[in-house]
Amino acid sequence: MECDRLMPEYDFRSCYSRRIDADPAAAWRAFQELTAEELHITQVLTGIRSLGTLRLSGRVTDTAPVPLLARGELGEVRGKIAKFWHVRPELAPVPDGDPEAFVAFAEPGWAKTVTGARVVADGDGSLMTIETRVRCTDERSRLVFGAYWLAIRAGGAGLVRLEMLQAVARRVEPVAVAA
Repeated sequence: MECDRLMPEYDFRSCYSRRIDADPAAAWRAFQELTAEELHITQVLTGIRSLGTLRLSGRVTDTAPVPLLARGELGEVRGKIAKFWHVRPELAPVPDGDPEAFVAFAEPGWAKTVTGARVVADGDGSLMTIETRVRCTDERSRLVFGAYWLAIRAGGAGLVRLEMLQAVARRVEPVAVAA
């Protein structure tokens, strides 16, 4: 996976997976077509994080505030470098979507994040995984980000990933009919 190329070493990681009863191409297509309007928890958390200044609308892949770094047939990786622990995160002076600049950036005081989404075949269905990795550029940022990570992992980021996986499954899995 491209996460290994873009961030082989990391300080923090989360990984969420779900088996989906659909072929990999259908599951990936459902992920690509997912809209912000389907993600109610994500909308609430985005509103809180942005202090009410941001409301996502449309396809998540088009409106995601994290730039695309790599895309494959059944996967993609997005990444951002920022001081996420600020109320309004300060972005690093790196061109959006430039994987080489992303990898090379090493200025102290920042956190580099990648989030990869991918689908692989799993028997007669698929396994969809969303993984986030974070690498801090120095010890101080690692300590500060560590506290932030505890808060968002418990209270938000994990819920967003789980909601996305559930929404993909809802789009493609057959609906069971009660007898």
